[in-house]
Amino acid sequence: MENKIKMPLEGIKVIELATVVAAPTAGRMLCAYGAEVIKVETAIGDEQRRAGEFEMVVCEDYKNPLFTIQNSGKTLVSINLKTPEGKEAMLKLLADADVLLTNVRAASLDRLGLGYKTLHERFPQLVYAHFSGFGLEGPDAAKPGFDSTAFWLRNGPLADWQVPGSFPFTPSYAFGDMATSSVFFSGILMALMGREKTGTGTLVNTSLFASGIWCNAIPVVSHQPQFGGKRKNDPLRPADPFSHFYKCGDDRWIGVFDNEYRRELPKFAALFGMPDIAEDPRCATLESICETDAVVEVVTRLNAIFLTKTSAEWLAYLGENNVSCELMRHIRDVSSDEQAIANGYVRQVTFKDDLKVMMPCPPVHFSEFGTRPYVPAGRLGEDTDVVFRNLGYSDEEIAEMREKKAII
Repeated sequence: MENKIKMPLEGIKVIELATVVAAPTAGRMLCAYGAEVIKVETAIGDEQRRAGEFEMVVCEDYKNPLFTIQNSGKTLVSINLKTPEGKEAMLKLLADADVLLTNVRAASLDRLGLGYKTLHERFPQLVYAHFSGFGLEGPDAAKPGFDSTAFWLRNGPLADWQVPGSFPFTPSYAFGDMATSSVFFSGILMALMGREKTGTGTLVNTSLFASGIWCNAIPVVSHQPQFGGKRKNDPLRPADPFSHFYKCGDDRWIGVFDNEYRRELPKFAALFGMPDIAEDPRCATLESICETDAVVEVVTRLNAIFLTKTSAEWLAYLGENNVSCELMRHIRDVSSDEQAIANGYVRQVTFKDDLKVMMPCPPVHFSEFGTRPYVPAGRLGEDTDVVFRNLGYSDEEIAEMREKKAII
């Protein structure tokens, strides 16, 4: 609920020097739960302001839903850090900040005088949160990394989820970025908690590569040579025929999932009118069913059985029997999903020209804390003057800095 009592991160000040999705989304979550987040952009602005061009979504000032996902509620300033005046202003912002959140490459930060060692000596209380594609060490530390490359391509799922002979699976835009942002967010919170105990800030870092490995941890282990290596991606040979996808009579797909095959086998065999498989020694365990062609036989029979009813009929029948199952829905369905709306997982936001959009919300809710109102993100440099006045700059000094192109 918005604005209920207090927000848990009130009093925390974050300076965000980050672009696109993953790192700014961590900043967005800090902001949503009460932190003051001052986003520092260059003169051309965060590239995410123009992401709508790629996704065919409007991307004008105050009418930019995709940029708003990452940046609702943030204070927006534009500073040219390559000018002496801009650099000085950045240091003033950091003087009483709790967190610097950035995805600028480490070498570039060092050249700007904003590297971790330099800032830790000057501002020992500062939590220095750094995000990268591949991590800060190793041969690829300086390599550019994006969601598609560092999270997906480097970690194996695109190759191993692919049906042989087909075009590689194409993930939704920024899916890995959004997943990784939660990891980064939690790391920042832990660093702040640690500072409460020690009084000193720390470098906290993660990467798309690290998050991709962690999200894919189970197959990273199971695909190792000592466990047989790569698994086949064969729809007739799933690891468990009762945790699989089936097409129904109305041409829609549902997913069915058992909790434990060996225990659930008699129940599922009865539900689907296949009592014989409960007595078939080939089907007794997942190991035995997968080592033989029994899994192909069972899946082939289930394919035919599921075609005898519509998806709605199957969902009702399986639900009555306490079977975990779900209709395979389209992304377009999520914004009107009653369950999502009831829990506040999506919320309507009104943009300029009365454009109304159902917007995904940060996914953690509290009983005794609220969140910031969900508002459209502002224009580039919208709050520069206010922020600089709060830093002690006069209107004349602000105008002079603007003339020197140190700020927008």
